Amino acid sequence: MESPVPESRPVVLCVDDDPAVLRSLHRLFREEPVEVLSTLKPELALKWIGEHEVDVLLTDQRMPGMSGTSLVEEARKCSPRTSCVLLTAYPHEVTLMTRALQEADGLISKPWDGPMLRSTVRQILRERDLEEREAQPPSGDGR
Repeated sequence: MESPVPESRPVVLCVDDDPAVLRSLHRLFREEPVEVLSTLKPELALKWIGEHEVDVLLTDQRMPGMSGTSLVEEARKCSPRTSCVLLTAYPHEVTLMTRALQEADGLISKPWDGPMLRSTVRQILRERDLEEREAQPPSGDGR
């Protein structure tokens, strides 16, 4: 999918240079209560993150033009609220990049375990929802 959708549900943005991986991620989250956006282009992902609320960014590490860790760093600059998870077939490379791991909310190896990846995204969204509820002032008329 190459265009944003209405943001009525949490938005998960998937970025990978392999169309088959993006199709697989769409299938993985088909039954989840989220809107899934995807793009082959990290630059387009940054544009969307700057223009729309994106709850979770799932990005490949190795992509032409921009690495996943660079995308995460740039995404954090324009949207600190966006949670970021790196997907990589080369986790040992990423674990050597301490700063990248500090920026990311998760690191998932490819090929990923579907239930574990869904669970990771669910947990991120639950924690975000809890934080937002705790930040809201109590409702009521004070009686």
